[in-house]
Amino acid sequence: MIFKLLGIVCLSCLPFIFSLRGEFVFDDSEAILKNKDISSESWFDCFYNDFWGTNIQSNLSHKSYRPLTILSFRLQYFLNDRKLSPIQFKIGNLVCHVICCILIWHTFESIIKTVGKHGKKKYSNIAYLASAIFAVHPVHVEAVCGIVGRADIIAAMTFFLSFIAYNKAITSDKVIYLVAAVLLATVSMLFKENGVTVLGFCLCYEIITTLLRKDLTNPKKYFKYKYFHSILRIVITATSIIVILYGRWIVMGSTTPNFKPTDNPTAFSENIYNKMGTYNYIYFLNWLLFIWPQWLCYDWSMGCIPIIKSTLDYRLMFVLLMFMYAILILIAIINKQNTKTFKSFLLIAVGLIIVPFLPAANILYPVGFVIAERILYIPSAGYCLMLSLGINKITARGETMKKMVYILFPLLIVIYLLRCWQRSFDWQNEYQLFISGLSVCPLNAKIHYNIAKVADAANQTDWAIAEYKESLRLYPEYYQASNNLANLLKNQKHFTEAEEYLRAAIKNKQDFSTAWMNLGIVLANTNRFTESEDAYKNALKYRKHYPDCYYNLGNLYLSMNRKENAVESWMQAIYLHSKHALAWINLLALLDNTGNLEKAKALIPKAVAELPESAPVNFAIANIYGKMERYTEAEQYFLKAIKIFGDRVQAIHYTNLGVLYHRWKQYNSAEEMYNKALTLNPMFTSAHKNLQSLQKLKHKYQ
Repeated sequence: MIFKLLGIVCLSCLPFIFSLRGEFVFDDSEAILKNKDISSESWFDCFYNDFWGTNIQSNLSHKSYRPLTILSFRLQYFLNDRKLSPIQFKIGNLVCHVICCILIWHTFESIIKTVGKHGKKKYSNIAYLASAIFAVHPVHVEAVCGIVGRADIIAAMTFFLSFIAYNKAITSDKVIYLVAAVLLATVSMLFKENGVTVLGFCLCYEIITTLLRKDLTNPKKYFKYKYFHSILRIVITATSIIVILYGRWIVMGSTTPNFKPTDNPTAFSENIYNKMGTYNYIYFLNWLLFIWPQWLCYDWSMGCIPIIKSTLDYRLMFVLLMFMYAILILIAIINKQNTKTFKSFLLIAVGLIIVPFLPAANILYPVGFVIAERILYIPSAGYCLMLSLGINKITARGETMKKMVYILFPLLIVIYLLRCWQRSFDWQNEYQLFISGLSVCPLNAKIHYNIAKVADAANQTDWAIAEYKESLRLYPEYYQASNNLANLLKNQKHFTEAEEYLRAAIKNKQDFSTAWMNLGIVLANTNRFTESEDAYKNALKYRKHYPDCYYNLGNLYLSMNRKENAVESWMQAIYLHSKHALAWINLLALLDNTGNLEKAKALIPKAVAELPESAPVNFAIANIYGKMERYTEAEQYFLKAIKIFGDRVQAIHYTNLGVLYHRWKQYNSAEEMYNKALTLNPMFTSAHKNLQSLQKLKHKYQ
């Protein structure tokens, strides 16, 4: 037993342990780095918000209510000295995966004891074989290596704990275990929504085990077990499902999430035949990922799987192939040559595949994705059980077949392990992840969009522009890509082309406030000030609390010489975002340049409190104190600014400090600062002039 346990632990760790030193990637950014519920002082905010930090009852919410997963992230954040370290989170995911593999092994062992008690020796190895396959299956890489996948792993842990409790309720007829199963199912749902499906699986399991208990030699005992305890458990479980789902509906604000056609194009198809054909093809692809997980991709949306629109589409052949396979399973179930125990195991495996997958099947309601590998984490356990049943059946056909299995099964484990190991490195950083997605889904506009963002972050502007344009070629209505492309063109001063893309973005999404603001910036750069002001006001109409827009509007008013309006706009930006450094810098500089020193002096304490380590803010404060002839304070802030600037210090910083010393009549210090400025920039005119003036002054007094 101990060697089997060590085997499961080693197999579940081996594919991932060398790729733990990765980064936060893809959805990790929104769910962890930008999620205030992870780092805020309150431990209860996550119970009011969705997985991404938005109020769960808001119309903007994704409606993914997973407070216990957020609490696990939050706990790890505090245990790590309030640091968001990706390696710590990845280790946490891996530990959870190892525990889940052990729980699955225990789950299958308990099923064998209940269902296969008359052939326990015959089926003794299927639990371990299934768990070994599960431990290294490549479809799990996204759940383990993508930190947000913890929701799926911990939901799976509590899923199987709930099932173990339910199985105990069947074997002991004790209500306490049934209550524990329902509570654990509720907890599982609070880790991730599909966790509640364990109760549906338990109902399937109840029916299967009840049929096995038929005892015609003792009708009273048959009635007692089949019609009393079983019906009682079924009623309680079914009622619990209704109550839990109703509670979930209330928590959501009695509204469903609003998905876009880009998230799940098939759901928005008006042709029912096209929709059914495409959905069945998607089911086939999910099944294919179980059997041969070669084509793994982090995002399957936006044209990755084109809608089937014709009966001549070759992909329908794969749908027929899937149905033929389903028919073969049905034949195996009704085949009289197969034992009742084998049929029961097969039905349990099928139930474990189908029931947890139902929320993602677009049957009950449309979902916000096409294929999500994380969703397959629990259903894959059913596939592993089915595969181990097949292996067990083959080994029963003689020594030759048994020897073949002894060769092929380890080979399968090695193949899965190597693929899992390879895929885990794709999840180390976003560049590798996005490039890997491109090889699987080259028609996915979102993948090209994400590659463009990575290229832009790496200052590979030409590549970023090309990827944004390819994204728009695949999906012309992609307004985020239009906006980002326009920003790159704007930075290259290609204002005419940038304006075209921004207007296209606004055309596709009228209330896209960011595009309106960027259009205002472009128009301001082409001296179309009135149009620019209108664009900024449109941005503020659609997004009232928009500090960046107020900041840029202030810049526009400064260009129009409407200085009072500029001050008001920057003050509003600071009011909405007290640490808006650029707004502070511009505000203090304008008050300084216009001689409004008293107002500037009144703002200094707040500026220092909000941005004590901002070099430009300290520099602006130093200039104000210098003009007020408060030389000691000015010197203090100049020196602090220069220290913070470090290697980024420029000639103007030393020059201004030199001017302060010059006025303060500390001529030697002034000369030293001017010379430092000229060391950084020998052509800096202001330093040259001030140094010459200082030398003349010193010569006069000598």
